[in-house]
Amino acid sequence: MTEPERIRREIEGTQRNLSTDVNALTEKVTPGRIVERRVGRMRTAFGNARDRVMGTASDQASAAGDKVGSVASAAGDRVSSAADAVGDAPASIRRGTRGNPLAAGLIAFGAGWLVSSLLPASEPERKLAGQATDLAREKVAPVAQHAAEELKENLSEPVQQAAGSVKAEAADAAATVKDEARSATGDVTDRAQEARENVQSRS
Repeated sequence: MTEPERIRREIEGTQRNLSTDVNALTEKVTPGRIVERRVGRMRTAFGNARDRVMGTASDQASAAGDKVGSVASAAGDRVSSAADAVGDAPASIRRGTRGNPLAAGLIAFGAGWLVSSLLPASEPERKLAGQATDLAREKVAPVAQHAAEELKENLSEPVQQAAGSVKAEAADAAATVKDEARSATGDVTDRAQEARENVQSRS
């Protein structure tokens, strides 16, 4: 093989590699393909989230099998099954909450509530909210005022009793502190007198 033929073959090989790379790059940056990949990722993410919340058929079958197995083993050996049940409790709780449609419903309700709170209120919604506020002021305000007055009347005596009790406790505490201070002062005076006498007797 001559030098020009070898160079020609290298050029042809480089052209093939370059053509393959350009085709792959074109495939990757085509808008339709980008959308397909993103839609596929979203479907996978939603499917995984749904399976985590609702559980899969195999999870439900596994849970049923686990329950049947635990009942059978409980009949055979109660002490062993009690230890196993305590050990399996965390996994059982996880399985129970994983396939819980009520939890999924609550999560969906919360997400809907969040989205609705982010959207601006329409004119009919504002009118209804204003009417509800006015109605609440008319109906609830007198009842709330009456309840507050009754509560004030009912609490005045216990508040006075509590205040008297606090005053009595404070007076007792003050007397105790005063007595302890006198006692401590006497002890210090006595020790000082003893120390003075010891010093005088040694000199």
